[in-house]
Amino acid sequence: MTSHPPDHQDPLAAQAEGVLAGVLAGIEHSRAFKASPRHRVLLRHLVERAQAKDTASLKESVIAVEVFGRSASGFDPRLDSIVRVETRRLRGRLARYFKSEGRDSALRIELPVGSYVPLMLPRTEPAYVIESSRRARDLVERGQHFLRQRLSQQVLEQALERFNAALCESPDFVPALVGAGRAWLNLALGWYQAPLAAADHAAELLRQALKLEPTHAEAHALLGSIEHSFERNWPAAQRSFRRAVAEAPGSAFVHSAYGRHLLFRGELDTAERHLLLARQLDPHYVTTRMHMVNLRLLQGSFDDAQAEIDGMDDIAPDSMPLTGLRGLVAFMRGDMAASLAHYQRACGLAPGYPGCVASVAGVLAAMGRQPEADEMMAPIEAVGSLSPYVLAIVAARSSRPDRAFEHLQRAITLADPNVAMLPADPSFTPLWDDPRWPLLLAQAQTPRKG
Repeated sequence: MTSHPPDHQDPLAAQAEGVLAGVLAGIEHSRAFKASPRHRVLLRHLVERAQAKDTASLKESVIAVEVFGRSASGFDPRLDSIVRVETRRLRGRLARYFKSEGRDSALRIELPVGSYVPLMLPRTEPAYVIESSRRARDLVERGQHFLRQRLSQQVLEQALERFNAALCESPDFVPALVGAGRAWLNLALGWYQAPLAAADHAAELLRQALKLEPTHAEAHALLGSIEHSFERNWPAAQRSFRRAVAEAPGSAFVHSAYGRHLLFRGELDTAERHLLLARQLDPHYVTTRMHMVNLRLLQGSFDDAQAEIDGMDDIAPDSMPLTGLRGLVAFMRGDMAASLAHYQRACGLAPGYPGCVASVAGVLAAMGRQPEADEMMAPIEAVGSLSPYVLAIVAARSSRPDRAFEHLQRAITLADPNVAMLPADPSFTPLWDDPRWPLLLAQAQTPRKG
């Protein structure tokens, strides 16, 4: 009878672990990390958990407790950004290390934006870099295809998956950085992800892209959107938009984005100039036309707003946002029956989309059918997946000012991007004479810290 030898680790796996341990030790003893014990601890924690295949623990709430000593019961990632901030700093420190002291390392450790699972990548050789770039370009083209679709959560996540894969192939590939930034921004704007975290990811990617390519107009315009809508820093946003226009004066996207944010500020004449130029540069760009509808509404030109919508029928048939705009025009004209019909049709075009349901509820409330409105809103408010800014609109239309102010305060706290519209949004006309309004407006325009 022969005895079986004890199980041993696979020699190749042991060798790989030894290489990783050596690389990790080199990082921890480097000049780049010597003065940052917090980042050494965070990096080792992330690597060890990933090596143990315990990726379930590599999420923000767990890291906050295990690495930064936060209370498991009291930590709220919407209000406490320590994990995101320190991971972003660690990511930058790693990038600097591998470009200097660690440039000859056998492995490269990277932290993809939006993830806490580190990647251990082999050192690239020139031939590999060429092939990697080809794959990265192909992945970016596929990601951009998804961004041209109607931007649902599923579509945006598919786009982001392609851009992230491209960045694994070529970490400094600017089109992939900008594409991933745009996907994260749209996930934040649609409330498909926690807006503040998603916007922070987008800003990090775009700023990285601009370090590599300072003249990238789209990146400047996207960053301007984040600086205004999430960081509440209009002077910085305006610098970004103006730089975008200077770099690409013939870009419809750039002028459209700048016009939209000028619209939010109530600077209607300047907004109109940029939107008309965007329309001239690309007559088929539906987003610009939709901004034009909102411009005409703020100008009080309801007939012109309706004409803009009618002109989009051939370009965007059966469009949920366009149908919603029809409902908004009818509402502002005072035709509640027509508004209700349009919003109900919008709900049919996008089943399950909570914004459509909230629009219907707002009209019902304005029509005096409050019990029906409350019944529609109850399941949405229970889930908590809808922008508190939108909830505030429904409350204002329900003649519930206290609830509207409560939702708006929460919108400011959570960096709801819709708050950028507050200075010019006629939805809150019933609140303008309330003494709380100017205080709220001032708070909404105070730059966010952190």
